[in-house]
Amino acid sequence: MRLRLLGTGSADGWPNPWCECASCRWAREHEVRTQTAVLIDELMLIDCGPDVPRAATRFGVRLAGVRHLLFSHAHPDHTGPAALLWREWATAADQPLDVVGPPACLDACRAFVGPWDCAAEGSAAENPAVQAADSPAPSGSGAFRFHPVVAGGVLALGGFEIRPVAANHGGTAIGPAVLYDVTAPDGGRVLYACDTAAPLPPRTLDALTGRAFDAVLMEENNGDRPGFGDHLGLASFADVLAQLRQHGAVVGTTRVLAVHLSHRNPPGDALARRLALMGAEVHPDGAVLDIIPNASPNAIPDTSSTAASDTTSASVPVTARHGTRRTRSASGLPRPYRVLVTGGARSGKSAEAERRLAAWPDVVYVATAGPVAPGDTEWAARVHAHTIRRPRHWTTVETAELTPLLSTDGPPLLVDCLTLWLTAHLDDDPVDGGWPARVDTLVAAWRDTRRHVVAVTNEVGSGIVPTSAVGRRFRDALGRLNAAIAAESDEVWHVVAGIPTRLR
Repeated sequence: MRLRLLGTGSADGWPNPWCECASCRWAREHEVRTQTAVLIDELMLIDCGPDVPRAATRFGVRLAGVRHLLFSHAHPDHTGPAALLWREWATAADQPLDVVGPPACLDACRAFVGPWDCAAEGSAAENPAVQAADSPAPSGSGAFRFHPVVAGGVLALGGFEIRPVAANHGGTAIGPAVLYDVTAPDGGRVLYACDTAAPLPPRTLDALTGRAFDAVLMEENNGDRPGFGDHLGLASFADVLAQLRQHGAVVGTTRVLAVHLSHRNPPGDALARRLALMGAEVHPDGAVLDIIPNASPNAIPDTSSTAASDTTSASVPVTARHGTRRTRSASGLPRPYRVLVTGGARSGKSAEAERRLAAWPDVVYVATAGPVAPGDTEWAARVHAHTIRRPRHWTTVETAELTPLLSTDGPPLLVDCLTLWLTAHLDDDPVDGGWPARVDTLVAAWRDTRRHVVAVTNEVGSGIVPTSAVGRRFRDALGRLNAAIAAESDEVWHVVAGIPTRLR
């Protein structure tokens, strides 16, 4: 199955032509994106906004061979019906084109084609779901054959099987909007999930359960900014991706491609790194991806470590840059794998650690501080801020005993933090070896763990020298602990002012 990305941008593209933000300035220098559309096997085009026909020309792609045009909803960046008029003026007009979409999309198209150009079609009332897979195509000899669809049915066209599912986007005036589950003639399965907000409707998750897609194209419009429209941002993209993994729609072999990208995101190099942490790829407009159905998990390029380097460039496909192979769990995360994230107070180190596991289900968050002491409202506020930021599907364990967790198999661990773990053990009985013995045991468990684990720690040795002996003792002990854990880690990151830099 061949996917050709004719566009990967939002409605206003990236950069927005009117904008001078840092993200748009980066895009102007490095990579311009226009409205999202994908061409499958040169035969099926999903979405066709006003930018798309010109983008095809720019990439040397001829659309004359397209036989099936799918619209997801009637917003103008997805449904540009003027393209049908232009097709009437071309040599391709003597070949019928299947036009598939929710009723509102087809209504928008009718103004651009004459009644003599359309094959007979059923009304939405006559097609309460969608044409059945074994039903004949609409009759007639016109240039266009309209197929109204709504979520829940199956449509067979030219060897493709098309299953529209419900989106969380807009209302009936634009569709209602659908996402497309498409099986290509070679058996390759792709999910086109653009546009939608979180959460996905329960009936959509039910329909996608166990589909094990070869490729998922999913929108990521809002970045870290407050929600705009019915769209996904980086946090909600991770939430939906975790749900798709939990339901078996995204598996270890699935290639996840972020599309519908806008200037609401951080600059493209930073965005590529953030998405790579989730196991998602960013590709430029015009990229061509040959997807092998049911690819072996061992053939998946790594996207969780080297691909997450601070030197990555969004203009080069993640999977084209790095070919490192590593044993993966069923979730798609490499294992065993140990990541240490350090930084000063309020540097953003915890948020950076959380991003690394946000898109995976069944994560165990290990809070080493233990329960909040009664009456400590300031500490309770800190704990609450961390709690509400974590994905709701994670499990939280409050303990300062890390060795048993590292020594047993299970889902990924996020340890926040080693600083508080040391605080809990700094005064251990010296008869038993005290805290140095505890550190040695923890380092051995960290080195030998079979889990994927991310740990947070504080960098306290770069400031002033503590005036008290206990302060100097704590500083020195934490420095030794950090160095020992870092020596046994696959990756070490330092976060300053919210910006992560890779040390190893």
